[in-house]
Amino acid sequence: MVFVVLWRPSKVKVVAFSLPRHQHQFIFGHRRSSHNEPLEQYWSTLFRNDPLSRYKPARFSLTRQWYSSETLQTENDSSSKRPGLPHPPSGSKFEVTSPYQPMGDQPQAIDQLVKQIKRGDKYSILRGATGTGKTFCMAHTIARIGKPTLVLCHNKTLAAQLARELRSCLKKNHVHLFVSYYNHYVPESYNEVTDRYTAKKSSINDELDALRHMATRSLLEHEDVVVVSSVSCIYGLGMPKAYLDASIRWNVGDVVGKNLYDIQSTLEALLYSTPEESPATGMTSQDLGRGNYQWSYNTTVVAQSSSSPTTSLMIWPPSHYFPMTVTFQRERNAHNGEDVYRVATIEHGHTSGMNTVDSTTIFPAKHHISGSQEEFEESLARIQDELQTRVKELRAESKNIEADRLSHRVSQDLLLLRETGTCPGVENYSRHFALREEGMAPDTLLEYLGYSAKGCSDWLLLVDESHVTLPQLKAMYGGDRSRKKQLVKHGYRLPSALDNRPLRDSEFWQRVNQAIFVSATPAKQELNFIANIDDNEPVDMVIRPTYVCDPEISIRPTNTQLDDVLKEVRERSTRQERTLVITLTKRESVDMCRFLNEQGVSASYVHSGLNTHERSNALKSLQSGEIDCLVGVNLLREGLDLPEVSLVAILNADSEGFLRSEAALIQTSGRASRNKNGLCIFYANRVTESMQKCMEVMKARRALQLAYNEKYGTEPKSTEGSSVQSIFDLLRDQIEAEKPLEVVATDMFSTTSSVDLESTLPHSDVASLIVHQSLSLSDSDLENDNIVTDHLPSKPGIYFWKDESGDILYIGKAKKLRSRVKSYLTPNAKHSSRIRVMLKKAKTVEFILTPSDRDALILENKLIKHHSPPYNVLLKDDETYPYICATIGDAFPTFVISPRKQEGHKASKYKYFGPYPHFAELNEIIQGIEEKYDLRAKSFQAKFGSLSKGEYQNEFQRALKEVFETPKSTSEQDNLLSMRSHYEEASNLFESEHNVSRDVVVVGNSDDGSIMLIYVLQLREGMITGQFSYTCESTATNQTREDLSDTIEVVLKQRHYISGGFATNHGRFSFFPTEILVQYPPSDPQDLKETIQVVRDMVESESTTKKKRRKSMKIRTPSTRGSRKDSDSRALQCAIDNAVQIANEKALGKLENVPKTSIDGTAIEELASMLSLEKVPHRIECYDISHTQGENAVGSRVVFIGGVPAPHLYRTFNIRSVTGPDDYASIEEVLERRFTRAWVPGENVLVDEGNPWSLPDLVVIDGGKGQLSAALKGMAKANILPETNPTLLESSSTTSEYDNEDLLIVEDQYPPRNHGKFARVPVIALAKQHEEVFVTGSSMPVNNSTDSSALLLLRALRDESHRRALRSHRLRRKKMNMNGF
Repeated sequence: MVFVVLWRPSKVKVVAFSLPRHQHQFIFGHRRSSHNEPLEQYWSTLFRNDPLSRYKPARFSLTRQWYSSETLQTENDSSSKRPGLPHPPSGSKFEVTSPYQPMGDQPQAIDQLVKQIKRGDKYSILRGATGTGKTFCMAHTIARIGKPTLVLCHNKTLAAQLARELRSCLKKNHVHLFVSYYNHYVPESYNEVTDRYTAKKSSINDELDALRHMATRSLLEHEDVVVVSSVSCIYGLGMPKAYLDASIRWNVGDVVGKNLYDIQSTLEALLYSTPEESPATGMTSQDLGRGNYQWSYNTTVVAQSSSSPTTSLMIWPPSHYFPMTVTFQRERNAHNGEDVYRVATIEHGHTSGMNTVDSTTIFPAKHHISGSQEEFEESLARIQDELQTRVKELRAESKNIEADRLSHRVSQDLLLLRETGTCPGVENYSRHFALREEGMAPDTLLEYLGYSAKGCSDWLLLVDESHVTLPQLKAMYGGDRSRKKQLVKHGYRLPSALDNRPLRDSEFWQRVNQAIFVSATPAKQELNFIANIDDNEPVDMVIRPTYVCDPEISIRPTNTQLDDVLKEVRERSTRQERTLVITLTKRESVDMCRFLNEQGVSASYVHSGLNTHERSNALKSLQSGEIDCLVGVNLLREGLDLPEVSLVAILNADSEGFLRSEAALIQTSGRASRNKNGLCIFYANRVTESMQKCMEVMKARRALQLAYNEKYGTEPKSTEGSSVQSIFDLLRDQIEAEKPLEVVATDMFSTTSSVDLESTLPHSDVASLIVHQSLSLSDSDLENDNIVTDHLPSKPGIYFWKDESGDILYIGKAKKLRSRVKSYLTPNAKHSSRIRVMLKKAKTVEFILTPSDRDALILENKLIKHHSPPYNVLLKDDETYPYICATIGDAFPTFVISPRKQEGHKASKYKYFGPYPHFAELNEIIQGIEEKYDLRAKSFQAKFGSLSKGEYQNEFQRALKEVFETPKSTSEQDNLLSMRSHYEEASNLFESEHNVSRDVVVVGNSDDGSIMLIYVLQLREGMITGQFSYTCESTATNQTREDLSDTIEVVLKQRHYISGGFATNHGRFSFFPTEILVQYPPSDPQDLKETIQVVRDMVESESTTKKKRRKSMKIRTPSTRGSRKDSDSRALQCAIDNAVQIANEKALGKLENVPKTSIDGTAIEELASMLSLEKVPHRIECYDISHTQGENAVGSRVVFIGGVPAPHLYRTFNIRSVTGPDDYASIEEVLERRFTRAWVPGENVLVDEGNPWSLPDLVVIDGGKGQLSAALKGMAKANILPETNPTLLESSSTTSEYDNEDLLIVEDQYPPRNHGKFARVPVIALAKQHEEVFVTGSSMPVNNSTDSSALLLLRALRDESHRRALRSHRLRRKKMNMNGF
């Protein structure tokens, strides 16, 4: 033990450190250079470098003595009494501002606690009955002791209530809340028995995170601080010194950088980021989130005397209640000509506007802040070294799978850390980033308490409801370590992950100077703490300030409990009193609430399945009188201030256990002790030992209270309770409590005009920015301009971003592949740093089509798990897509939502249906079952009412059979069955047991009939692991089923299984399936199986298959009935969709008439020049008509984007209003219909550019002047006029048989529809005979050559539109013939 005595004028400080003899680590942020460094020299260095140097002593003394572990302080050691330690100054900065004075037992309790603390007792106990005002006593004790205080609670709701109550008593001081910031948290884990890995899943609440930042900021800036915390305070938080040192302070007039990048780099080093989505117009405070910053430009904020341009920064530090703005003014240095940025104004947000201040401190956006770049590199090197050591250990134990898994995972994490500064699960490397040694405790909130801004590291601990909080505190470390040991053992994490942990129980108490335990029922642990402290007994509080006595306890039988509860609740409702009903399970609480509601009683429920906000709202409803009864399980015990409650009804009170223990019964009964009419009813058929002890305690206390009231003549009066506020209400309280400063503006942020960012930056920086309202990466930074996305279909599927080596970087899903992938490349897109780095590496994007978005969800999940792409953050596992589980083995079976299938011997007790990718669909099924069969109410009646168990089981079996086991074909009219079958369709493909090892073989034909291919889809363990296509020389035209069967057989025997088996690395999956599903059956399946088996024996030796017996291969066609029908149909459809897509892409690549000049841009530039267009026609549409003697006429539209065909925009028009061979009327109808869709229905505006029907840059008509005139008439009917060039009109002759009126439509010929406006588009026609190009307003062709690049492009357009029209015409004619047949 090392004691350091620090002298300072009028103050003395003693600091004690426990230093292990074999090592010495960080103290106050200073690292001892070596173990042999003299301690005197070490402390001299410490005083010079540490913020505690404010103690600057003229001299210092050091006493060093080593103590053995036996002589160190222990929990039961009498040395816990420390009278020799100095106390803070007597003038406490805390002040109780409550209008009430201590009453009842409160005065003597406060005096006794203060006496014990001031004389140096390490532990004290405040044992107060419910309603005696323990929180009020805590506030007075804190004020009189005068130390920074940590108040520890066991759940968020009680912590929020306690923080609010303490704030009401200590209004002039700083009372903050510090709880876990997770809305939802599932830890990473591995189950060794089931071999199941679960990835971490969590969602962070920004408001809770803000409360944490406000607490730590206050601890660093003030002395009079009270922090109310959950056990979250013992988890790693980052070093307070690093957090404080990283903060930046800006004063008005300070020079902060040479350009905006200097400022931005500073903010990013503090882990601030821009919002993910940037608004199209001006930024407002509502668009900004905590931890975000955004640039804005405003010339109105500058001082009147200055004309220099300014740039405003909008930033929201999480430690502030509102965002702030900092305006920077650019100035030029007269000496060196360099620009600098100076702080012009600083404005803090407030409820009433903006307050101008002279300076501000910006703390980091996150508590875990990294050090210098050198320290960061050292951390990465330490991770790499540990990885190499651990991999060697695993391989030495013959755990090669675990070694490979760990090596792959950590290598990917290191890659992401170097590129983005973070990675999934980065907290598991916290030991290395903090440069701690193995086994060292993490830095927690307790370090912030000991790092006071004023140098006073002594603080006080109060443990509220200690009988629950202390066991929870002790269990945190054991549970965390047990879970992580499995992860380390099986290669999911490095051993250093074990040091990302909460404090051990012993480590926690080493950091505590003095503690007070507060509870109505202190446990043995608290009593043992004070057992060896002289003259230290629990401080009791029995008499309440309101003189209300403990409630009487009544025992009643269970056979009539429902009717009895109903009667009691109604009776209290008439007296404006409330009731609590306590059940054993969450399900029973919901069912009890439902029963009461059905009987006309307004009731609600609370349990752990509700979030904090929902629980608080339920309590508010009870207090405000919106409901008369609240039903709960274990959350209606400690700490709740509910004076309106006069009755507590405990169901199944004789069910001995944790929820019906002595302490639980006392605590629960106490909820009625704030009301003078309080009563507690135990519904039980026997008196258990816990019930008996509870009644004895309550009876004894009640006797003392009655005697006191009789002696002093006091009258009991129900408590006037405060409202229960949620954590989120607490944040609003803090905001309202802020004293307003002088308001100089009325708007938080005004929408400002943009400026040219180029003028604010050095020339070399401009290339990496976009001149927008925010600083962001430009397209040039993505380095993937060459990625083509137009070939992507607007269908559901999976996309893969790949690098130049073909390695998968990222896997995603989409409802519409094209729009989703294009969103990555949008110039203004805001991506995280991880995605930005991925896009820089990406060179290609590939995809797989799925039958629906449900299939895409399931397949994406499986592929991410299998491939582990480096830039994917896996936020879901099997729990993401739950099942409906029928608990057929339970006494009261029901349908529940299950995150996964049960395995092992318990599996027979359950039946599973699903999975359901969308939770809303699953919930709809469950609700539908409940509405139709009312199972929950019947189950509740069977347990507590008159319905028999057998009657309920029969009803359940009926629901199971009708909804899940009845064949769909026999109950087609059952909406519930049809809905369930539809929602479960995705499970027929990627969750089907038939697709564990299957190849699906189909024929794919391109839309134009020019390409036919054989496509093989590999399905392994419910995943698509490969797709192969083989183009055939012949097309599908006139091919019989026998021909297609033979073609499939030849491809499989001679190409697929021979070449693919040798050439592909298949990982853990075999290239050869156990089943082949073929669209057309081979003529000799046995010969095909034998051929495949021979190849398989050659490729897969016995050693590679580990001598596992192979299943016999099956070759079959899709089933038309039975359990395989849906699975076969879904797999076949998936294969056909992908085969057709590949065939269409091959057909597109086969277009030899698309000239190279069309692709490189030469042709469209020449075309623009030839037609005298104002801009290059990027999007060109071409139209043609095809028919047979006027029958089955079809019009086609093809589109070229940038000179390249865009098949996804091709469209077909079946002619409706024309009979007979009238090409002119047909083209007029097609153009009218097409351009009518260019307008937003019912509005006078055109559709957006991204719409398939948006206006093109040029329209081409296949035909001559007659077709052109007809097209113009059709377009004019749709309010689209031709765009003409006067140069062409003047130079052309009009003596032809077609005059201008025939070729140039004027606006008054066709009045605008709905008084709308006309739009203009250039229109031309290409005549076949002499390859002449005609434009509107001219009877003479405008082209002088028939072989120019422009004309070659027009020919390609015309030929493609003709091919499309002809193909569509044939299909329509064939369909009509089949209908006639």
